[in-house]
Formats: sequence, structure tokens, C-alpha cells
Amino acid sequence: MKVLPHVIRNINEFNIPAGDLYGYAILYFGVNLILMFDYRLSFDIEVKNSDEPIQVLIISRKSVPAWKEKNFTDKQSSGFEVYYNNRGIKFNDVFRPSVSDAYAFILNNRVSDFKEIKALEVTLNHNWQQEVKESQLKDRVGN
Repeated sequence: MKVLPHVIRNINEFNIPAGDLYGYAILYFGVNLILMFDYRLSFDIEVKNSDEPIQVLIISRKSVPAWKEKNFTDKQSSGFEVYYNNRGIKFNDVFRPSVSDAYAFILNNRVSDFKEIKALEVTLNHNWQQEVKESQLKDRVGN
């Protein structure tokens, strides 16, 4: 067996509406810690045209309907587990999940009074290691 590093996704930009009920963007991603060793979601985010912060949340995908209904802010009791919660203008951080789950990465602008669209530069990198059998490598190289 060989252990190979693997990167699945790199997303470079989101634009999020502000000041309305739907001022958020959600990226769903799944993590299976049995198959994906040392999983990391690194993110680099910067609000470009405003001094108003944006909220970054990571919750379970199944909690998204409850989050949308409650208009969650960090001062409220959410009723579900929040794996990551931060508010700011610039982020450079890494999320390392402790459980296998389908996650929602949320860029939330719903609680801001800012009435214009915020331009965001966002880079997300999913990284993990995965065991691969020698026969799987040979099959891929031959195709």
C-alpha cells in the first residue's frame, strides 16, 4: 500500500449579497475519516470592498435548514453543533474535522447592515491522504 496526498477542490471567488434574507453562500463537502487520512480544509478569505465583517461557519449539512430558520448569530443558542464560527474581514485558517460528516461551509452576510454586495476573494483547499493499492496505480497509469 502507498499513501498518496490528494487535493480535490480549489475555489477562487464568491460574491455574497448583503442586507437581504439570503445574504450567504454555502459549499457542501463530505469527510469520511476512515478513507481520508489527515483531512484539512484550508481557507483564505478577504472582504475587498467593505470594512464590515463577514461570518464564516462550518456546521453539519443536516443542520442547514435549522440554521436558515433561526438566522443564527454567534450570540444566539443554535440548537446544533457549530464546528467553526468566526467573524472578520480577513481569514487564513484551517479546519480539521474530528468526525466523519457531510459539512456545510457557510459565508454568512445576513446579520450585517451593509446594503451593497461584498466582493470576497476566497480560496478553499481540501487536502487529505488516501491509501491506494499498487494494482490501482498500475490500472490508472495504463489508461
